[in-house]
Amino acid sequence: MLTAVYTRVSTGVQAAEGHSLAVQREQCIHYALALGASQADIRVYEEAGASGEDMDRPALLALLDDARRGAIARVVIKHPDRLSRNVADKAIIVRELQQCGVELHFVDVPNWDQSDEAVLLFHIISSIAEYELRQIRRRTLSGKLRAAKGGQYMPTGIDPYGYRYENGKLVIVDSEAAVVRMIYRWYAYEQLSLRAIAKRLDALGVPTKTRLSTNWSHATVGHILANPMYTGTWYFNRRTTRKALRLARRVPGLKRSNRRIVVGWRQPSDWICIPVPRIVDSALAKAVNARRRSRARGRTAKAKRHLLGGYLICSICHQTWYSAASDNGKGITQRWYRRPPEAVKQTPRCPYRCKRVPAAAIEQVVWREFVHRVMKSQVWDDVWDHLSGSAIHGDDSGAADDLRLMAAQLATIEAAKGRLATLYAYGDLDVNTYTVRKREAEIRWHALREQVCRRCIAKRTEAMERKAERERIEAWLLADRDIDPEERRAWVEAVIDRVELDARGESVHITVRSRFEL
Repeated sequence: MLTAVYTRVSTGVQAAEGHSLAVQREQCIHYALALGASQADIRVYEEAGASGEDMDRPALLALLDDARRGAIARVVIKHPDRLSRNVADKAIIVRELQQCGVELHFVDVPNWDQSDEAVLLFHIISSIAEYELRQIRRRTLSGKLRAAKGGQYMPTGIDPYGYRYENGKLVIVDSEAAVVRMIYRWYAYEQLSLRAIAKRLDALGVPTKTRLSTNWSHATVGHILANPMYTGTWYFNRRTTRKALRLARRVPGLKRSNRRIVVGWRQPSDWICIPVPRIVDSALAKAVNARRRSRARGRTAKAKRHLLGGYLICSICHQTWYSAASDNGKGITQRWYRRPPEAVKQTPRCPYRCKRVPAAAIEQVVWREFVHRVMKSQVWDDVWDHLSGSAIHGDDSGAADDLRLMAAQLATIEAAKGRLATLYAYGDLDVNTYTVRKREAEIRWHALREQVCRRCIAKRTEAMERKAERERIEAWLLADRDIDPEERRAWVEAVIDRVELDARGESVHITVRSRFEL
């Protein structure tokens, strides 16, 4: 059986220097040898540059896999905060190792599970570690804000297109900057659409920034045109983010990942303006902004009467249909969507004489599909969990953490009862002392179990209420009675890329294309 030594540092600088890892490894190996392990049976699991807040760590997951296979007899760690800085996550890992029959040893906290007082001290140390993590995060954010106010650019995961982060500053990449200027000129002076620009870039063989995707998208082109960085201004502290929630791969109950998602926008007064090297001149930027404003005004005018104006495209000839209204002779106006006239589009006559379709029927079908897609999307789940969980009902993840912590405390009481029985069996406790201490442990166990049951019932009731609220909102959206037409149009523009229809036969076939993956 192996003795595992787990070491971890949270920053790349510490990992590169190696001092903290070396100290942990040396002390843990010395402690393992003192426990009776041989040098050949010691296996080191080293985590370089991994945060104690994250659970999806390769070395930790490999250690847990070996423990489940029964290959590890004991685990030696320098300090509890090296295992995790989250109290609930640490309790889950400890429980997992105990269920596998693995002994857990901490160099700085020996005999941490030998008595109730020692376990209490262990939980206090774990809480302090989590508090330190929050303080580190707060100090880091304060440092970034102070540096940003001083005019320093804060690097992101991927450098913006046209720039390269170098020695604390953004440096213009000439080849990419030339592409940015071409995009601006094509859009402003040649009046190309975003899709036409993306297709032209692909035809010219222009590589993307990361090279992970070989094709340009209209969304990427739109972001470049709307980014004020290319006119010399970059804004920091605009958005609020949190870690995305998902099911963990191999540790049950953990749902955090390293990816962060945007959950809100701060007030413009909180934004920090940082000057960066300019790529696009003022005249070209004004021409682009003027065209973007004119397109926005045109769409707003259409939205007053037609939900899908400019979004309905024939799936056969790929031409955009237009909206029209006609009087049926009885004073009732009917709205229709029609295929574009050849004289207007200046394109060859389409061989398929597609019939006009009633606007109300098409819009109702598309709106229902829009509501169903949004309500079942991961985006909606994230927003709903953020609003109903944090803003209304409190942090649901905190309640789950409390339940996991209570479960760990129940397991600790059970283990204490087992140790009492062992001490009594070996004659280290007399019958009176054993009876009193066993009774006290059972009282604590039943009280904690009752509290867990109450929390579970409350959580289940709250989940049912939230489900009913979601169903009520979905029914209200589908009813479509009190929703302002311009608001409906704005929602459709934010999600739907285009609606393709085939109206050649007696029935009309509709395909809704989303702008992003829901």
